[in-house]
Amino acid sequence: MPERNDLVFKNVMLVDGTGLPARSADVAVLADKIHRVAEPNTLAGRTVVDGTNFILAPGFIDIHSHADMPLLVDGRAHSAVTQGVTTVVPGNCGFGVAPFRSGSNLSQKDMPLGGGLALDEIGDVTTFPRYLAKLRDRGVGVNVVPLVAHGLLRASVAGFELRGVTRSELATMAGMAAEAMDAGAAGLSSGLEYAPGIASTTEELMAVAAPVGARGGLYATHCRHRGEFIVQAAEEGVRVAESSGARLQVSHFLRRTTEPDRSLAKRAIDALRAADGRGVRTRYDVFPFEYGPSPVTAFVPQSFKAEAGSELGSCLQDPHFVSRIIGNLEPRFVAMLDQGGASGMYISDDGGDGRYVGQTLGDVAALKRVPVANAAIALLKEAGERYGSVMINERWADWAALQDAMTDPNFIIMGDGSMANLDGPLAGKGFALSDWGYATATLGRFVRDLGLLTVEDAVRRMTSAPAEQIGLTNRGVIREGFAADLVLFDPSTVGSGVRPDNIPVVSSGIVEVLVNGVSVVSRGSVTNSTPGRVGLYDVRA
Repeated sequence: MPERNDLVFKNVMLVDGTGLPARSADVAVLADKIHRVAEPNTLAGRTVVDGTNFILAPGFIDIHSHADMPLLVDGRAHSAVTQGVTTVVPGNCGFGVAPFRSGSNLSQKDMPLGGGLALDEIGDVTTFPRYLAKLRDRGVGVNVVPLVAHGLLRASVAGFELRGVTRSELATMAGMAAEAMDAGAAGLSSGLEYAPGIASTTEELMAVAAPVGARGGLYATHCRHRGEFIVQAAEEGVRVAESSGARLQVSHFLRRTTEPDRSLAKRAIDALRAADGRGVRTRYDVFPFEYGPSPVTAFVPQSFKAEAGSELGSCLQDPHFVSRIIGNLEPRFVAMLDQGGASGMYISDDGGDGRYVGQTLGDVAALKRVPVANAAIALLKEAGERYGSVMINERWADWAALQDAMTDPNFIIMGDGSMANLDGPLAGKGFALSDWGYATATLGRFVRDLGLLTVEDAVRRMTSAPAEQIGLTNRGVIREGFAADLVLFDPSTVGSGVRPDNIPVVSSGIVEVLVNGVSVVSRGSVTNSTPGRVGLYDVRA
């Protein structure tokens, strides 16, 4: 009697996510699970996909996403599934949607990276359980395993104020973190170069991370410095993880283009490896582009954000307020602008009708005939209440540093992007290059074209490595009984054509993508299915 399978990928080159050499195989799916892995041309099923000359891999897991808001607006996740991504971890860099409590001069819409005005139309997602429930109700095309964002917790009790939190406020923050973990968060994130996280102390972070570590969670940090104090930043991350018992993930961690001393980055990595050697599970990550996203609000010093609170959009209409900001820009951006960095700062979202998208900050300054600093703040002013959506993609790493990280087997390869779709309210959006192509850029540029990575190692670092780090025990490997998150791709054509001046470009070479056994990409086209699961416990089930 023939074996019953819903779907069989026949005669594929199997790259199973473990890092082991590729091999020929048949892979069968039954319901939402991988049912059989067998010798090629031996399995039968109701539907058969001929995988000859194609690679079958586990669905890619993006351990660093900023898709918190887009998933609520339209969860079909076209930009993710068309590059083979089947699981995302939003809530990074201390930014997110939930939990949030009104107790400061900020509102919840001020906190998602990339803007959050759509929250007015979505309803109450102030608690983490409500946020997860809303995602489930609206439907998502990928699995979603969020982190709880430290910046949200701090903003709930202290806004953007440049001060330490009180003992009572700290207890509230730790309690919110515990509630989020119990609801299905995978861990805690911090953004220590951004407001409000920049005002926190190491001791505050340790206290908030304590309930996270106690529940087996992850501490993911956009650390305090990636320049001359990168070593101290790495050591702070280790202290927080070590004190709490959390695993440590150091986000987009490599030397900035403005940092001349390469030895500092090596010393920082050495400190992280030493921590891993003494039992603090420590990993770090990188995305495969020289350009990375930054909110233009990062130009604005925290003192002005604290002063304006949730009325920053209105305050930016005041010429006196604007002139004060321009005279006191964040030093990092002043240095970049002084060095001509504006010519490499591409606008990916102008918070308006898109007229500036694809141009550089230097282009906008020339168009407006104003200094670059004035042009940056003018973009925020023109965006009005959507000021939080204004994003640039700036050159964040030189090729040597990027190549070092991409070829280091200890670096998880991630996105640091958001989410968009081919149609609907998020049609053609672009937050970062990774939105539409970090996985395919890795496979096309770094594996096939440059030969810097083997396909087996690249796939491992986008599947089983992030799965293990976030605590997913049933995904990231093609193994019988594991969840049927799968991507079939053509190694000869897979790739991404995204550029900093043209982000919404659909990847090439992706043939089939399954999420929990359901097709989200079939014969290279999206199906609009939303079979994704939400929250660590549901995704791990």
